[in-house]
Amino acid sequence: MKIEKILLPVDGSKNSEKAIDYALTIAEDEDSEIIILNAVDSKRMTSLPEDALEQEHELVFEQEGRRVTENIKDMLLERSNCPEKIKIRLLTLEGNPAALIKKVSQDEDVDMVIMVSSGKHFVDRLLLGSVTEKTVRQSPVPVLVIPAEE
Repeated sequence: MKIEKILLPVDGSKNSEKAIDYALTIAEDEDSEIIILNAVDSKRMTSLPEDALEQEHELVFEQEGRRVTENIKDMLLERSNCPEKIKIRLLTLEGNPAALIKKVSQDEDVDMVIMVSSGKHFVDRLLLGSVTEKTVRQSPVPVLVIPAEE
C-alpha cells in the first residue's frame, strides 16, 4: 500500500508537535505529501464576548491557524534529511476538529492520519483525547496515534 497523502492535525500544543517525526519519516520513505491541518473550534472560546467572535473571529482564527501551521512546517523542514523534496500543504479551517479531520481525509483522499493522543485542552488529557478518540472511531483511513506527554 502506497501512502501518498498524510494528514497531520495540529492544535499548537507541545503535544501535537510529537507527531512531526512520525509524519516526516513516513513522508520521506513514501515520498508522501503532508497536509498540516489546524482546526479551530470557536465553540471552545467561550471567554470571548459574542460580538468579538462575530466581528473579528475569522481574521483571528486565520492568523493563529497560519502561525500554528507555519510553525509545524518549519519544524518539518528543519528535521528533514531532504527538505527540498518534502511536499507540504497548510490548511486552517473553523469548526469541530474531529468532523473537519474526517472531512479533509475524505475530500483530499488522504491515506493516513497521524496525530497525538491528546492536545492542549484539559478535557483531552483526562482520557484518550476527545478529538483523537472521535477521529479513530470515525476516520475512513488508518489513524496513527502518538502517545502524548503527561
